Amino acid sequence: MEKVLVLGLGNNGGGRSAALYFAGRPGCQVRVSDAAPRESFSSVPSELEALGVECHFGSDPRDDIRWADVVIKNPAVPSSMPQLSLAKRLANDFSYLFTHPAARDIKLIVVTGTKGKSTTVAAIQHGLMAMGHEALMCGNIGISGFTILDELEKRTQAGVKLPEYIVIELSSWQIHDTYVALNGMLPHFDLAILTSKYADHQNRYGSMREYFDDKLRLFGPHCRLILVGEKEKDFFLSHTYGLKKRVHVFPGHNNPFKDKKKELQCAYSALKLIGFHKKDVVKALSSYKGIPHRLEQVALYKDLMFVNDSAATIAEAVAFSMNSIAPLSTHLICGGTDKNLKAQGMAKALSNAASITLLDGSFTQSVLIPLLEKKGLAYHGPFKTMKEAFNSAVKEAEAKRDEFKQVQCVLLSPGAASFELFKNESDRGNQFKALVRIYMAKDSGLKSFPLS
Repeated sequence: MEKVLVLGLGNNGGGRSAALYFAGRPGCQVRVSDAAPRESFSSVPSELEALGVECHFGSDPRDDIRWADVVIKNPAVPSSMPQLSLAKRLANDFSYLFTHPAARDIKLIVVTGTKGKSTTVAAIQHGLMAMGHEALMCGNIGISGFTILDELEKRTQAGVKLPEYIVIELSSWQIHDTYVALNGMLPHFDLAILTSKYADHQNRYGSMREYFDDKLRLFGPHCRLILVGEKEKDFFLSHTYGLKKRVHVFPGHNNPFKDKKKELQCAYSALKLIGFHKKDVVKALSSYKGIPHRLEQVALYKDLMFVNDSAATIAEAVAFSMNSIAPLSTHLICGGTDKNLKAQGMAKALSNAASITLLDGSFTQSVLIPLLEKKGLAYHGPFKTMKEAFNSAVKEAEAKRDEFKQVQCVLLSPGAASFELFKNESDRGNQFKALVRIYMAKDSGLKSFPLS
């Protein structure tokens, strides 16, 4: 009987997927351990316990770690956690997926970077599917590698054809954990992509070099092709060795999406690079509509545009989003939890905003408000609920619309993490979208107002 410990249930579904995967396998005894209280996870513990999973919350995990034959580490659990030294074996979803026989003949496309990972993965997967090549996607985009592994095993048992591609988003933490679990022996990647490079996660890393080093662990001779953003090329080549012949850049000179969103530029270059024809790629990507919480246009109603960019968790992402919306007059909702990052990267965006509304949090209090006051910029809040922040921003947008008779944009682009006020980035974005729906329904006199 193999004893499996899922260390870190988490709020994004990865721990749950791991526990479900092993609970469904004969010969496995499964435990879950998380430092957070049980009530943080809604009905998930009861769901797992009904399947025979033992759940421990709010306590030191060292006894559970000693008990386990293998510890499945959630990427949110710091690698520096002292108790991890007690583990007989550390693993994660991708160390299992990459070494499974069912994945051996599937082409792997892996994507990392500070910004643009999720949208790039979604665009590449959409393009492949639109051209008739089945592709599954997983990773930091919110789909566990165990979910994909379970699908591959079921197909294999049923004699059903496996997908041709798996497109994978990997955060720096996931790369680190996978690299350690596989002793540096990463699998063959058909294509590995670095989308961008900004400061991030300094609440978990001692320096920017440590953060970038984890990103760069993904790349090596095991990559058939490597694609990096033009701005990142010099950095990439100066910090890697013997890979120059494999490295290509995007968007390049003849990219038909050069004036479009960055994920389309990257997806076009990626699909062309692995052998698809330009005409087919352009047609396939032309139907891509984006993914939730990444510059997601929620609604345009009575000259008010509502954009949900909840996944913008670093200052530079706010600047990118504001530039994408310019020259539209934009009322910015920002702020949240600190990741030990500076706010200077969003200084220009703050100066260009028609109004600024703050969500409360450690980043807001210790970093953002001091910057605003130093620059002499007015702001509303900070507010402890999305409803208060939303109502404040909408009030400002309505006043500007009525005064200037121009379309106004209400943009949720926090530039910070979410966890002090929200379950996660998706919860933050979903609350914003729900308030848009309520606003339009109330204004129109309807009981509900569906969003397109």
